[in-house]
Amino acid sequence: MNPSLVFIALLVVITACVLWIVLRPLLKRRVDAKAVTVDTNVQALRIELTEARRDRKLGLLSDAGLVEAERELEARVLSESEAAVASIATAPRYKKTAIALGVLLPALAIAGYAAVGMPIAIVPEVVRPPQVTSAQDQQMVELFKMAEERLSKEPNDVKGWILLARAKASVGMFDAAIRDYEKATTLTPNDSELWSDLADAAAGKTQGNMEGKPLEYINKALALDGKNPKALLLRGTYEMQKNDFVAAEISFTLAKSQVDPQSGFAQIADNALADIKTRQGGAPSATTAVGAKADTAAATAAVREPQSSSDAVLATVKLQLSPDARKAAAANSGSTAVFLIVRAAGVDRGPPLAAKKIALAQIDQPIILTAADAMIGGAGLKAGADVAIQARLSLSGQPAAQPGDWQSGKATLKLPSGVVSLVLDQAN
Repeated sequence: MNPSLVFIALLVVITACVLWIVLRPLLKRRVDAKAVTVDTNVQALRIELTEARRDRKLGLLSDAGLVEAERELEARVLSESEAAVASIATAPRYKKTAIALGVLLPALAIAGYAAVGMPIAIVPEVVRPPQVTSAQDQQMVELFKMAEERLSKEPNDVKGWILLARAKASVGMFDAAIRDYEKATTLTPNDSELWSDLADAAAGKTQGNMEGKPLEYINKALALDGKNPKALLLRGTYEMQKNDFVAAEISFTLAKSQVDPQSGFAQIADNALADIKTRQGGAPSATTAVGAKADTAAATAAVREPQSSSDAVLATVKLQLSPDARKAAAANSGSTAVFLIVRAAGVDRGPPLAAKKIALAQIDQPIILTAADAMIGGAGLKAGADVAIQARLSLSGQPAAQPGDWQSGKATLKLPSGVVSLVLDQAN
């Protein structure tokens, strides 16, 4: 049964019960003091009649006297009874007060709930409209909508579908990103790089688990180009999940050989190879401290670095949670994530230059920022640009800021830059 209907039904029943308890005394006919006095007089006359009949038995009263006494008493009883009935019938009722309370009580209850409660909570998720909590979020939604409208008129614009899918994936909208990537693959089915991007988005949806669709897309990418760096990194991540470290080392080594030694891909491969070496040696590493699943999820998130001519590292960001923020993240569900937001320096509104969703397991891993991370409209993410970088811990896993989230201060820098450290220690 729909919980919303149950809630509304209970609300109606409770309201009806409360109104019945409150209004019933006001609508009931009242007996005033005069009516009580009349009733007492009638009882006294009945006593007199009983005494007259006793006197007749004792010979103190004749038969004619008894008949006359009975008639007189009956007449007086009838008179007193009619007065009592009239008194009850004309007793005042608080009808207007009852009507006023019957209208005001439900109205005040509804107004109070609307003021301090959560009316939206009773609306089913399937029909609840998306909640946009800030002007910036609204602008991002409108930006995606505008791009979708343009692409509906130019459905063969492969580059447009790819850019839109990449922007959605960067803020964690993996289902929408997968749909856009699939539209692009129908137009260019032999593009290995595109299949690797689709595999990356599918892995994001499964929180780093490469089984199923992610692996299927990885294999398609490698079937088209066996040296595709991104597909090789994803394949290596899958092999690490299977504890096949020999195969994983081959995949990461081959991926590294295909890219610039200073690129983000090369650094990802170096980190993975160092981790493999540590595991094969039997010594614990920093990443294994959070378990193999956290490792592979972090590696998958880090792979989300599309290769292009602008693959050079613009900045390396290190994130750190304060003790209170880490406690809040640990107490929350698995939907918790970190968002890294990059804006032009001095600009606090409008779509960001870049927005990256980072799995909580990756919080201790360096985040590589390249020009390929630029969102639609984020062409300003390039060498020589002045930017402001801020991180936010989202307990709901959604890009829109919510009460209870934690964020860092803003770091302003000129790209390219070295290592930037952000501490998430400010409660929202």
